[in-house]
Amino acid sequence: MKLVTFIHQDQERIGAVTNAGQIVDLERAYGLYLREVEGKAHAEKLAPIILGRDMCEFLRRGAEGSNAARKALAYVDTKANGTDDRMILDRRQVRLMAPVPRPGALISAGKNFSDHVAEMASKKGPTVPVAFLKLPGTVIGPEDDIPYPPEVKNLDYEVELAVIIGKPCVAVSEAEALDYVGGYAAFNDISARDVIRSENKFGIHLMGKSFPGFAPMGPFLVTADEIPDPQNLKVKLSVNGEVRQDSNLGFMIFNIRAMIAYWSQMGLDPGDVLTTGTPRGVAAGRKPDQTPWWLKPGDVVEAEVEKVGCLRNRIVSE
Repeated sequence: MKLVTFIHQDQERIGAVTNAGQIVDLERAYGLYLREVEGKAHAEKLAPIILGRDMCEFLRRGAEGSNAARKALAYVDTKANGTDDRMILDRRQVRLMAPVPRPGALISAGKNFSDHVAEMASKKGPTVPVAFLKLPGTVIGPEDDIPYPPEVKNLDYEVELAVIIGKPCVAVSEAEALDYVGGYAAFNDISARDVIRSENKFGIHLMGKSFPGFAPMGPFLVTADEIPDPQNLKVKLSVNGEVRQDSNLGFMIFNIRAMIAYWSQMGLDPGDVLTTGTPRGVAAGRKPDQTPWWLKPGDVVEAEVEKVGCLRNRIVSE
């Protein structure tokens, strides 16, 4: 399934995408299914209890929520005509949010592609997975504008895969790690490089990765069963149509299984998001002059992950 979080008539809803690209409001579709197919009383009240009211709650429901969503989609297929006009929505009627708009934790791998380590002039890569935290409030949707903070001079991009945890995950092995994945999304790790460089003089960076809007994610949560082998997906990023990054997750130093297993030692919860790190091609790694490569207001950044989807965000002055 391709799951989404969307806004319709000023309400946040969870949905799924049909083969035709329409958005199914899962709560409404499942409520109608319960009433018309299973004959349940108070079906409209039962639906949000079974599905959850947001994506994190949906993931916590586990198989019960997933089965309900699939029943809702199957029901919609039988109602091609004469459906409730609030149940199936045209893409233009909604605004997509990030599929997990409020992750419990947002853990981003650093120095996880050898070519990126080299372009950043690092002497060597890490011997264990390393990461920084981005504040959950940085997350925005797949078509939202990215604010350019007035105090930032060097704004950068990084295409990544977001790995969304689907069930409680504590001290798991690499062999079983993918069993704990709920799904995947495209991700763009926006970075204020000048702020990061100032922070790194005195300790680890935080603010340079966590200005509002510095974590576009989406457009969908593609469930893990749709992508049994995420490790060889292509990733690409362009700015104003010019390709800046073009690589493959097969070049990761620590693969997705290793990342999940390592960070599961501290416990991961449904709705937590891990991101993979990025390959070479970022503005900060350009030689000899980085100046032409920094993002600027008006730029359109497209970050795409094979089989997952594409983000398209414009940089705007804050």
